[in-house]
This record gives sequence, structure tokens and C-alpha cells, in this order.
Amino acid sequence: MSDSKPIMYAFLKQTRELYEKAQHINARMEDNEEGIVESLESLFTLRQDTIRQLETFMKQRNFRWTEEEHTIIEQLREIEHKLQPLINGLHQSFFTQITRITQTKEISKKYGGAYQTVATAGSFIDKRN
Repeated sequence: MSDSKPIMYAFLKQTRELYEKAQHINARMEDNEEGIVESLESLFTLRQDTIRQLETFMKQRNFRWTEEEHTIIEQLREIEHKLQPLINGLHQSFFTQITRITQTKEISKKYGGAYQTVATAGSFIDKRN
């Protein structure tokens, strides 16, 4: 039995969990349950550590995958194939939200900046940019 089998099973489990959670994330970030995106991030971190462990095994001399590990790899490929569009959509949602926040911030600065230099005494003059 290869020492990498438990790590392969852990990697498969993490990938499945990642896929399950990614399916439940709404494109509108405001509509997601609190903490769901953070839990996805922690799964990615955990999965990255598992990948590093697998890389260590793969660098060993005379390393070969067993038949059982090849089966796991095929399962991983299938899940990854379904997971990739979900992650791309999530990335696009983040990008859209950040763009929206940046635009709102710029508009707030323009509107708010118009009142920063106005004297408190005298008449009120609206000088929006």
C-alpha cells in the first residue's frame, strides 16, 4: 500500500466538499449566508496543503500511482471539470462586486467632496463635481 493513498482520499474528500459548497454560493454576494465564502477559502487552503503533500510523494524515487489511485485521479478529474465553471463564476462575481464598490466609493467622494470646503456661515451652495 502506498503512503500517498490516505492523502489522495483526503484530497478527493476536500475536492468534493469544495464542489458541494461552491454549488450553494449565490452570484450576488449579498445573498449568501454569512461565512460561506470564508469556509470555501479555508477549504482551498487545506486543499493546497494536501497538494503540497502529494507533490512530496511524487518527487520520491520510483514513485508510481497504484490502480486505486488512478481511479481516484479519474474521480478528481470529473469533479474538477464540474467545479471549474463554478469557480470562474465566483471569480466573476467577486470582480463585479469590487467594481461596484469602487464606483460607489468614487461617487461618494465626488458628492461628499463638494461639501467639505463650504463655509458654515452664509448661504448654502451646492457645487457637485
